[in-house]
Amino acid sequence: MSYTEIQQISAQGIPTIEYRAEPTEPIVPERIQFDFIPRFPHDQYAYNPPKYVFCEQVILISQWEECQENQYDFFDIYDVYHICALELVEYSLTRKSLYEAPSWKYGIRGTKGTKELVWFEEDELISLKEINSESQEF
Repeated sequence: MSYTEIQQISAQGIPTIEYRAEPTEPIVPERIQFDFIPRFPHDQYAYNPPKYVFCEQVILISQWEECQENQYDFFDIYDVYHICALELVEYSLTRKSLYEAPSWKYGIRGTKGTKELVWFEEDELISLKEINSESQEF
């Protein structure tokens, strides 16, 4: 176990150094998992997991493509957003079966501090991880 110096204090003219023990194991962020129960579990359509997760950094793919075409620096012009909400959309008219495969919608806030969510489909967003992996391929 290693120790780190926190502060030096002096009491009645006697200097004292305070140390704190460092944890030996790396700190792993806590993961929270959400489970959902499909309304139509035995239907012909598969329930795919969401492509993006809560708090993942994403950008609008239309803005990204515009910057790629015009060779602009994306981060000078546009913002990076975080996924604030996920919604599973099950398309059903009869409430007995699906007429289309279920899909995920992703909510992001347009500007910092706003409470209103703007909803997007998977094909309207791209994550920074995807962009970084694409740029490393070249």
